[in-house]
Amino acid sequence: MNKLSWRLFYRSFQAGEYRTLLAALIIAIAALTAVGLLAARMEKLLALEANDLLAADAVISSDHPLAINFKHAAEARGLTTAETAVFPSMASFNGQVMLSSVKAVSHAYPLRGLLKLAPDGHASTAPQVGTAFADARLAATLKLQIGDTLELGQLKLKLAGLIEREPDAAMDFSGIQPRLMINHQDLAASGLLGFGSRVKYRLLVAGPPATVAIWHQAMQPNLGRGEKLENVKDARPEVKTALERAERFLRLTSLLAGCLAAMAILLAARRFASRHFDTVALLRTLGASRATVRTLLLSQLALLTLAASLLGGLLGWGAQSLLVFSIQARLPAPLPDGNVLPWLMASLLGLVLLMGSAGPMLLALANTPPLRVLRHELEPKASLILQWALTLLALMLLLWWIASEAKLALMVGGGIAATLLLAGGSGLALLWVLPRILPEHPLQLALRQLLRRPALAFTQLGALAIGLLGIWILTVIEGDLLKAWEDRVPANAPNHFAVNIQPEQALRFEQIFSHKHLAPPALHSMIRGRWTMQNKATVKPQSFKEENAQRLAEREFNLSWGESLNADNRITAGKPLNDTQPGFSVEAGLAKTLNIKLGDVLSFDIAGTTITAPVINLREVNWDSFKVNFFVVASKGLVAELPASLISSFYLSETDKNLVPELVQALPNVTIIDVGQVLAEVRRILDLSAAALRLVFIFCIAAGITVLFAALDTTEAERSREAAILRALGATSRKLRHLWLTESLLLGSIAGLIAGLMASIGGVVIGQELLELPVAFNYWLPFTSLLAGAMITGLAVLRRLHKISRTSPMVLLRDAG
Repeated sequence: MNKLSWRLFYRSFQAGEYRTLLAALIIAIAALTAVGLLAARMEKLLALEANDLLAADAVISSDHPLAINFKHAAEARGLTTAETAVFPSMASFNGQVMLSSVKAVSHAYPLRGLLKLAPDGHASTAPQVGTAFADARLAATLKLQIGDTLELGQLKLKLAGLIEREPDAAMDFSGIQPRLMINHQDLAASGLLGFGSRVKYRLLVAGPPATVAIWHQAMQPNLGRGEKLENVKDARPEVKTALERAERFLRLTSLLAGCLAAMAILLAARRFASRHFDTVALLRTLGASRATVRTLLLSQLALLTLAASLLGGLLGWGAQSLLVFSIQARLPAPLPDGNVLPWLMASLLGLVLLMGSAGPMLLALANTPPLRVLRHELEPKASLILQWALTLLALMLLLWWIASEAKLALMVGGGIAATLLLAGGSGLALLWVLPRILPEHPLQLALRQLLRRPALAFTQLGALAIGLLGIWILTVIEGDLLKAWEDRVPANAPNHFAVNIQPEQALRFEQIFSHKHLAPPALHSMIRGRWTMQNKATVKPQSFKEENAQRLAEREFNLSWGESLNADNRITAGKPLNDTQPGFSVEAGLAKTLNIKLGDVLSFDIAGTTITAPVINLREVNWDSFKVNFFVVASKGLVAELPASLISSFYLSETDKNLVPELVQALPNVTIIDVGQVLAEVRRILDLSAAALRLVFIFCIAAGITVLFAALDTTEAERSREAAILRALGATSRKLRHLWLTESLLLGSIAGLIAGLMASIGGVVIGQELLELPVAFNYWLPFTSLLAGAMITGLAVLRRLHKISRTSPMVLLRDAG
């Protein structure tokens, strides 16, 4: 890079020729850096926080003792391990006995999250050898006090604490007994583990995410019968849904910011190239070769990218740091440190976008004839096919890098392309029709001006529409879509489940709530059954390719029945259940995983009784609601006569939590499961996602505004030349104002209307197809967008008119070339 490159860059920078292009590049790199850095740090934190519910980063569970090689492989990679074993057994104190769920844990437990003890909620590790922790239900039933000695098998254990919070308690709803936690070293001495014992063994693993992922991948092929390797996404569907939705929200908004900045770069690059025609022509007359010119021009792009990379990187890092500082108090833990990879990737992507959009035009500048110095109408011929091919390639790289999934990339890319074509095409069609409808109208002159440059009008309409689309679609995301997500997890979402309620206890259960002036929660019948046949063929779990499908096919299902669906269920195919036709209603996600189709005949074995019926409907379930829901619901006549228990979910505020001991004492066989931890984690993910989205929203708005200004600047040279000629012929500033205002209001109104329509449609499509959130069509947005588009373009023209009206026609003609 020689002195001439630096001098040309410095001169162009001082003249303001790089203003829009540099702004677009800085915004693109800053947005992608900030979003990439913040998203990476947030995803790490959310994953770590969600892993608190698992008490580890990954877990291998089994119905038999696990081979020691799993633990050795983890420790060899520097990972921390812990072991647990859960089984039912009788605990006794002072002659009273109670069936409890015994959990033996090693010293390192828990690896993630906190084991909290009452009454002050202080954190603890595993109980010491010879001691135990009990939950409030076991202590209340056996009338245990801290320091008492209880018996478990051949062990005598001193009660050292009451469990207030067990990090992984919500991971397993299968146990219905109260918890008794002991040290893993006491397990052998208890004498409780013999042949036929029903024990669930777990190996807990934690460490750096990359190392855990490597261990996870290495252990997967070594799993045997009854062994399962899982993370928090596998264990809790609510957390999985929240994490995936948060990731998609962040990717969607960062993708919009990147696409908007790419459009601004494309428009600014075209103007940048057009302003260098005379410079290149002068260099050619002075003897510069085409190779020299190409090297000189490419060096300008490299210097631009370097400047934008440094400034954009600093801006992006500063913005995300400011946001992190503002929300630090709400974070459960400090955010993990970031790295420079997002900045490097953003800078590389900025270079690719710049080369893809401006490269072909600048390379074509090398063919500028020297005669251009005297004849300004001579311009180099650039290959439009090459220009658009490289631009599309750059955009495809952007979509692929940020989206990480084809569906999201196609939705965003397709929406932007559709907006460009619809705005440009319909706008030109309207401009062609209007003169024929209004032949003597004063709009005639403005319409002729626009139709005289159809390609430029198409570009402006499309660019204005895309700029406005980006702003409005982000408004929909930040407003409607985020609110829809918040509405799916209301403040009074159920935080407790009551399991194993017997039919004869239903009245007493409801009375306890009524005596506390609380509305009795709904009760749902539940019966366990094993899926045995599909269309008269025996179900074989090993026949499914996916591990998740194999597990689902092997396990027992909780079935229910009823004539009407819950409010958070929606039929997607088929008809409602009824008493006259035996049938099943199957959750759509389960049906997809297990390849169950509408009309398939399913058989379930329920305690030796086989029931068979066709699938009458498929339905979507809002798992975010935390209400009682079932994968399979049968028509009432099919299973109503079979013995069943009841299940319920309900919300208790902090002041009503004393209802739980009363329920346990009145109905000792009923298990109360507190899912407040899971619910709090889902809400935390939602809150952090909302905070991150607001940062991205700022960058997207800046990118959208840059697109608007770049679109309006594309006609600056033509307008200056046009103004010079009209001023030289005697046109007044008032006449120019009327002409240009009419023209700009037409462009802004058309682009605004199309952008508003596409944003409203896009919000519905993104909500339903991508985020699985119900969003209604915004009927006001198209009209609001129409007015905004007209106002923005009108103000921009008035600003330019103010400058032109104070400049002589001779100067305008000279500047316009």
